Amino acid sequence: MDFPLLDAGRFDAHKLDIVRLAWCRQLQLDDRALDTAADRVEHVADTKKVTVLQLAGTTLISGPSWVVDASRAITGLPGTDRTWVTSLLSDRAEQYDIDTHTLAYGSEIGHSIDVHDPLISHDAVHARNLAAHCSDADVAEAFGEPVSRNWFTLLGDDRPADSAHSLSSAGYSEEQLILADMRVLTDPDHRRRGHAQVVGRLATNDAIDDGLIPQWRSRPENASARRLAARLGYVEIGVCHTAAPRP
Repeated sequence: MDFPLLDAGRFDAHKLDIVRLAWCRQLQLDDRALDTAADRVEHVADTKKVTVLQLAGTTLISGPSWVVDASRAITGLPGTDRTWVTSLLSDRAEQYDIDTHTLAYGSEIGHSIDVHDPLISHDAVHARNLAAHCSDADVAEAFGEPVSRNWFTLLGDDRPADSAHSLSSAGYSEEQLILADMRVLTDPDHRRRGHAQVVGRLATNDAIDDGLIPQWRSRPENASARRLAARLGYVEIGVCHTAAPRP
């Protein structure tokens, strides 16, 4: 499946402005810094951390002054691989850990759930039970940051709810009171059965009902997560690279 990255034309223009606002606040920029037709935006920050954000055709470089200066010598757009960022860091690259996520956003309530009357728990204990059955890598990918509330865990319906097996879970944390940063995790023995699509749909709808814009972050190589987001109506419009100095 091909992923039409940066396909901002398929995403609501007003909601795109709100996404830009959220990123400005997260990176401590002026609220309208990304509301521009410019190809690039530079931000010298009092931090050693480097952020390269490609969002709907605009590239933001945020970091110490030497990073901003070095970026002016690099042409092209930072894609989903790390070539652009490693070129930016140059001989300092080995001193940094680089993390990359594609950015997709949802805007529409979905009404199709392929499971009739699913047994759903909102108790965080069922999400923790699910995590215990998954690899550390999968848990770190899905729940690397805390999910504050709004758990939707699909339970097996062959037992009472208090002892039912957790099949798949989705939840989100609020970013800047604007975005809902989504998380989805599925038991490895119960994948490819549509479970993640059920909880992902419920969590996405809940976020939209709360007035938030759902944000779906995936590692570029995680094709399954990106396909799931596309099935749920998310549109990929960006990619974010962060580089943090190694301890």
